[in-house]
Amino acid sequence: MRTLIARLLCAAACGILLTSTALAQTYPTRAITLIVPFAPGGPADVLGRLIGQKMGEDLGQQVIIDNRPGANTIIGAQFVAKSKPDGYTLLLAIDGTLVMNPFLYSKLRYDPFKDFEPIALVADVPSVLEANIKVPVNSVKDVIDLAKAKPNELNVGVSTPTSQVTASLFNMMAGVNLTQVPYKGGTTQITGILAGDIQLGMESANVAIPLWRENKIKILGLTGGKRIAIAPEIPTVGETLPGFDLGIWQSVVAPAGTPKEIVARLYASLAKVMASDEIKQKLVAVGIEPTISKSPEEFGAFIKSQAATREKVIKAVGMKLD
Repeated sequence: MRTLIARLLCAAACGILLTSTALAQTYPTRAITLIVPFAPGGPADVLGRLIGQKMGEDLGQQVIIDNRPGANTIIGAQFVAKSKPDGYTLLLAIDGTLVMNPFLYSKLRYDPFKDFEPIALVADVPSVLEANIKVPVNSVKDVIDLAKAKPNELNVGVSTPTSQVTASLFNMMAGVNLTQVPYKGGTTQITGILAGDIQLGMESANVAIPLWRENKIKILGLTGGKRIAIAPEIPTVGETLPGFDLGIWQSVVAPAGTPKEIVARLYASLAKVMASDEIKQKLVAVGIEPTISKSPEEFGAFIKSQAATREKVIKAVGMKLD
C-alpha cells in the first residue's frame, strides 16, 4: 500500500513538473498586461511604455500598458496582488509600493512581502536635494552647517511619501531639524523653490537638472547611492553623510505563485531589454538610470534590505498616512 502511495505521489510530482516545464516553453501565448500605478506621462509611465514595447518584441506578444493611478500606488498593487499568477499580469512597482507602504498604512490591503514574486529591479529614478538660488549654501555640508547655526529656520519642500522619509532621514543622520513643508505635487514644489517660498526641496532629477543647468536653482546632492550619467559632477548626499541612500527605484513583480519558469523567462526578457543601448539612451535622456538586478533572488534580497532601512526611519519619525 505504501509503495502504491509513493508511486502515485511521484507520478503526481512528475506531472506537475512536466506541466510547469511545458507552460514555460509555450509562454506567452497571448498579450501581457503591465500595470503602471501612475497616470500617463510621468517617469514611471515613460519607463513602462519603453520596456513594454521592447519586451513585447522579445517575447513575441504585445505588452499592454494599463495605467491604474491612485493612493500612493496601492490601487494598482492591489489589483495585481489579486490577479491570476500566470505571468499575464505584471506590476511596475516603485520603492514605495514594496518597502514603504507596509509601514505607512495600518490597514494595507496587500502584503508586498507575500503577495508578489520579485522579477527584476530595472531602474533608478534619481532625486535631488535642491535649494533656492539665493540661499547661501553650495553643498550638503553647507546645509548642515547653516541648519545647526540657525536651528528650526530652514525648511524643505516634500511632495511624496518618499521625499518625506528622505527628509526625515537627512534630519536624523545630520543631526538637524529641517522643517518639512508639504506640497501636493512636484510642479507646485518646484514653483515654491523658484519663488523663494521654501529654501530647500526634494525633487526628481529629471525636473531639477534642466533648471540647475539654467542657473535657476542649486542642486546640492543626489539622494540615491550613486552619481548619475546625465550629470556625473553632482555628488551624492551619502558622500557627506556616509550610508545615506534613499533613492527612488522601479521594478517589475508578478503575483505570488507565478511559476518560477515563467518568472525566469520574464527576467531574461527584462535583462535583454535593459541591456539595449537604445533603451539606455532613451531613459538616461529623461533622467532615469537603467539597471538590472542579477537575478530574481537578488532582487528579493534587495527588497528585504531596503524595507529594513525604510521601516527604521518611518518608525523613528512616527509617520502614518492613514
